[in-house]
Amino acid sequence: MSNRLTHYPSPTDLPLAKELPDPFVFQDGRRVKTPADWEERSRELQDLFHYYMYGYMPDTAGEQVRYEKTEQGLRVDVTRGDARGSFMARISFPPADCDITGPYPVIFTIGSLEGWQPDGQAATNHAEQANQRGYAVVTLLPQEIASDDAERTGAFFTLYPYAPAPDQNDVGIFIALGWAAGKVLDAFEQQLYPGIDVSRAAVTGFSRWGKSSLVAGMTDKRFALVNPHASGAGGMASFRYSFEGKAYPWGIAGRSEPLEALQSEGEAHWFNSLFRQFSDPAALPFDQHELAALIAPRALLLTCGYSDDWINPEGMYVSYAEAEKVYRFLGAEDQIGIAYRQGGHNRTQEDIDHLLDYCDWRLRGVPPVYSDYKSCLYEPWERRGE
Repeated sequence: MSNRLTHYPSPTDLPLAKELPDPFVFQDGRRVKTPADWEERSRELQDLFHYYMYGYMPDTAGEQVRYEKTEQGLRVDVTRGDARGSFMARISFPPADCDITGPYPVIFTIGSLEGWQPDGQAATNHAEQANQRGYAVVTLLPQEIASDDAERTGAFFTLYPYAPAPDQNDVGIFIALGWAAGKVLDAFEQQLYPGIDVSRAAVTGFSRWGKSSLVAGMTDKRFALVNPHASGAGGMASFRYSFEGKAYPWGIAGRSEPLEALQSEGEAHWFNSLFRQFSDPAALPFDQHELAALIAPRALLLTCGYSDDWINPEGMYVSYAEAEKVYRFLGAEDQIGIAYRQGGHNRTQEDIDHLLDYCDWRLRGVPPVYSDYKSCLYEPWERRGE
């Protein structure tokens, strides 16, 4: 198991840096000059995120994994020593009358592929629409894998009990969900479902599960496309830039989620224990544009609503604009896109349309019609001092 037995300083000993860290500068001050340098730098950055924020993936060498196909999908049963944990991956396929033939690209959704409806109306699950568009859909229900609370129960923590110590399993639930997604990708690579093309796998999630989808994209390079929808703080939103009180044509921005909210009893279990020791975001040795940059050169689509103040939508745009510089450096600028809409915290039909159109473009080579995936209503971002 990877752990924190490394040389990094304590959060209280890190220098304060009010401006965004430069992803092209190594910890020792060297600059990235070549794509090979970026490979090295990306490994360093990923280790920093594991160490200070999300926790490390476990060493899975001792696992025994068994798969069972059912009417609902795939049951994954894992044993490790005397411990046993299992979870269900619900899988749906394009219908027989779909114009597109397999093998199909696949969209993993952490949490269901639905939004919220007003006045108690039933939410719309968009998996069927994705199926009609020629995509298999894998739905991972987090509670079976890692409970969304401080108890840290579920299949992952049955196998890898949580322990907030440097040499133990000090991880947040986003790592656990990435682990589960990886088990299902393994099954597809073993051709348990010949109708699924694992080389064209996307991962998405909404709100906290949007954060989780971005972490899954960081930890598993088999995801060819990542869509962290309305992910906010701990996902795509910059820790160092908030726009509370700024006047926009659509209204005045309200409060956005601060660092201390992520460290509260209701959210701290998303991260490792070390993350709670940061009292000032300026002490973080990274910011979320660097997490987004770790997806490069794979496809990344940022979606949300302009009025979703709590998730700091312009702060997410800052991360997008900074990550785009890494994509440009790698010759992959067209692989990162943005598609905001009017409105607040929801997953709407417009969001789903953008996701599926972007998947068509990046996973099938079908150019988009309704968006260039570069335009938005914010003024162009310029790093201070440039």
